[in-house]
Amino acid sequence: MRGHGLVVSAAVTAVLTAASPAGAASAAHGRTFARENCARCHAVGSGGASPMREAPPFRTLAERFPVDDLADVLIEGVERRHPAMPDFRLDPNDAADLTAYLKALAP
Repeated sequence: MRGHGLVVSAAVTAVLTAASPAGAASAAHGRTFARENCARCHAVGSGGASPMREAPPFRTLAERFPVDDLADVLIEGVERRHPAMPDFRLDPNDAADLTAYLKALAP
């Protein structure tokens, strides 16, 4: 019986790994990242105005920028667009997750 439990455990692990491959972008993590790092100025959800008028809502970014290219831009770094915008660079995982979230927001 003990061997049977190991086989079942290995099968479950294989299914979970296939369903969530290592390195796959996570829109859920991107949403959390946006809430923690961007929401002070940007509307990061599917509705509402940005707290800072000059900061575009995240749901409109796909209209302004090619979202598929945005991960590379976020990794290389963004220089401030206005005085309140900080310069920043994201690590590749956060950039991929944030981009996945932006794609999920797009109409």
